[in-house]
Amino acid sequence: MIKYQLKCKSSFCSNEKEFDGWFKSIEAYENQKLQSLINCPICGSDNVVKSLTTPSLKINKNKTSDNKNKQHKNFKNNVNFLANENPDNISTLLRTLKKEVQKNSTFVGYEFVSQVRSMKEGKIKEKPIHGQATNKEIQELSDEGIDVVNIPWISDDH
Repeated sequence: MIKYQLKCKSSFCSNEKEFDGWFKSIEAYENQKLQSLINCPICGSDNVVKSLTTPSLKINKNKTSDNKNKQHKNFKNNVNFLANENPDNISTLLRTLKKEVQKNSTFVGYEFVSQVRSMKEGKIKEKPIHGQATNKEIQELSDEGIDVVNIPWISDDH
């Protein structure tokens, strides 16, 4: 996966901060851009541009786990970053996120937890998946050192 810094150039968001976009490849980014499938999470505009990016370099495993722990702590410290957001903006953000997840991963339903564990154990090849799990199952995965993200799955507004 490739992470790009993206920025909305619409008149509504022209001075907003950049946001991250994850893509399977540069070709996937370009195809989605050509089809106007990349949208701003704030206003929903497809007037989004890619900022200059630096390559991601592999580092040794000890440093990687330290970075993951720091990122996890930073995420937990910023859980309320949307607390003051307009509910319409949050809905747009969640719908955009949902479209990206559906487009770039495989739905595995209630097999999510077992497939995640199988990937962690090396029994099956790692791939992007999404599915369903209870809060208890998500907590158990976290306790096992497996990072998953619980995203509110809101319905489309059409």
